[in-house]
Amino acid sequence: MSHTCHRAGDSPSGGLVKAGKKGRIHISAKAMNITWANDARFWKWIQLSKNDLPQAFSKDDMSFDVAAELIQVNWLEARGSVELQPGLVGSRRWEIIYHIRFKVDAFGWSRAPVTFELITPDGHRQKKSVILEPYRRRRSSSSSNEWQEIHGGEIRTTGKVEFAMSQVESHGWKGGIIFGGVSFRPK
Repeated sequence: MSHTCHRAGDSPSGGLVKAGKKGRIHISAKAMNITWANDARFWKWIQLSKNDLPQAFSKDDMSFDVAAELIQVNWLEARGSVELQPGLVGSRRWEIIYHIRFKVDAFGWSRAPVTFELITPDGHRQKKSVILEPYRRRRSSSSSNEWQEIHGGEIRTTGKVEFAMSQVESHGWKGGIIFGGVSFRPK
């Protein structure tokens, strides 16, 4: 029997990529390829109630009820793709938002930046590095379990767009986040 540390995302046709109001596109964490997500020592899949959904998802009445909870890893990598259709996109500029919630015991986000990457159909790569500690502190300073919207870049294109969130250059351990998915929003 073959074992893999990589969890391939579920089929987008399984309802895990949805068009929302105002032209937004939402992609569930379950539709993404997440390294180590098949190993319960590192990740677990959790059920979300409607009240627990990221605000962008609940505004659009999304039915994503599963999120990926990061227990701990030293190699963070979540990749996905979406087909931006010409009729849907027009000449819009899109921003990609990662929906992340920090748990009380979140750790390892202060030193090494997380890289957010976009790859357009013509192979153009856009990378952005972000230290997530300020987002974690927001969670610590409020009494709520609010979702953080982390801006992962902007594009203007049609066709298949690939995107990723990774932190693979530092071998420091990190954990304590809940990853709900991503949204593409017109700017």
